[in-house]
Amino acid sequence: MEGLGLLNLLIDATGLPKDALETEIQQILEERGFRAETLTLDQVRDVLSVYLQNVLLAAKNSAC
Repeated sequence: MEGLGLLNLLIDATGLPKDALETEIQQILEERGFRAETLTLDQVRDVLSVYLQNVLLAAKNSAC
């Protein structure tokens, strides 16, 4: 599985609000120079890693 199907599976699997997550994922895709239509599994891993780092950083900053 690749591309949009893989990305949608990832977004659905999180259980998080789809609209907010899609916006954040799209921003990361643009920053990394990835296209959703041709996304590979390795690129999804990279995007998810960046997303998780962003979430953890935001949680850390809000706790201070």
